[in-house]
Amino acid sequence: MTGVHKFVRRLLLVLGLVFVSDCNASILHPFPQAGSFAAFGLYPANLTPVQVNAAVSDYYFYWKSHYLAPSAKINGDYKVNFDGKGTTVSEAMGYGMLVTAYMAGADTNAKACFDGLNRFRKRYPSCINPGLMCWQIPTNEAVVRDDCATDGDLDMALALLLAHRQWGEAIYFQEATNLIQNIAVTLVRPDFSLRLGDWDTESSDSEKTRPSDFMPTHFHVFEKATGDALWQKVEDRCYAVLDELQTNSAPATGLIPDFAVLSKGHWQPVKKKFLESKHDSDFSYNSCRVPWRIGWSAATLDDARARRFLGRLMRWVTARTKQPENFKPGYRLDGTMLGGNYDSACFISPTGVAAVGTGHQVWLDQTFAYGVNRKDGYFEDSVNLLCLLVMSGNAWLPDYSK
Repeated sequence: MTGVHKFVRRLLLVLGLVFVSDCNASILHPFPQAGSFAAFGLYPANLTPVQVNAAVSDYYFYWKSHYLAPSAKINGDYKVNFDGKGTTVSEAMGYGMLVTAYMAGADTNAKACFDGLNRFRKRYPSCINPGLMCWQIPTNEAVVRDDCATDGDLDMALALLLAHRQWGEAIYFQEATNLIQNIAVTLVRPDFSLRLGDWDTESSDSEKTRPSDFMPTHFHVFEKATGDALWQKVEDRCYAVLDELQTNSAPATGLIPDFAVLSKGHWQPVKKKFLESKHDSDFSYNSCRVPWRIGWSAATLDDARARRFLGRLMRWVTARTKQPENFKPGYRLDGTMLGGNYDSACFISPTGVAAVGTGHQVWLDQTFAYGVNRKDGYFEDSVNLLCLLVMSGNAWLPDYSK
């Protein structure tokens, strides 16, 4: 195929005018889906729709070439390269399954990649609940006995439902609902708050949670797909915890800590070095994802609670920082910088998603332009890509409302 033919085909593809065979499977929602489902809020105004979709597609292929890796053991299986050395984690596998489901139609091998990721994750069950995935797999892919991390399993469950609606195969729905049931039994407390993983068994007044695991889009779809009202209660609990944290711990900024603990009946930031670092009580490399997770709900579900939460945060963000690239990687909840004098897409791009639902057009335009040109590493680039999908109007949710 000549360069001219490739250019024309790519142009038709981003316009949605080419139906691409994906391993002989039907593609029911081929990329791009912008404008094909109910979306709420703003859309990048500094580029044409064709340019927006092309930029997202280009970024995906960059991401794929750098982070999607073949299994070291099983031909046809895939993993997401977490550390540049072949280690992977369930978080990364969830990200990979989401983006390959979304990019079917742009990527002729998307289904093969998705299926390879899905087979890989099933080979490594948690040692506590084997219905969930072990959180970390070494470079040599040796069998390990370890527990799970909540966010990875949540993303993989939504990805399986996306695959069901993308390719129409019942097996994806069966696997999704089995995974959702295991999440419900193991990772949701009686008060509907989320555990950190299947190792986190505390259910008293010392409950702990990670706000970046709060995924209202997922819980909404889980409820529709399973008919289980539990998921509406989980969604409600997440918003209640976020509201309490903003109101009591960050009234001036709306920032959220990496981890929170229930103490004397109230949710509050954990102490430093609770689990990962001295910044566990700050807005750092976990909670930087919260504006994306909640912004996704504002953009696809038009949830007033999401807009209220994001409005508190974005008033501070846009008042403090006039341009997205000057938003720094980490703050104490009072707005004091943690000290990193650089920029990072995993902090900046989520604020672009927040801008979609809060009416900040200029911020959205600047953030999208920043994101499509930023390439830093696995975590930053993966979060960035998922945010670009929401900002571009392509992060559709599987419909089980009927």
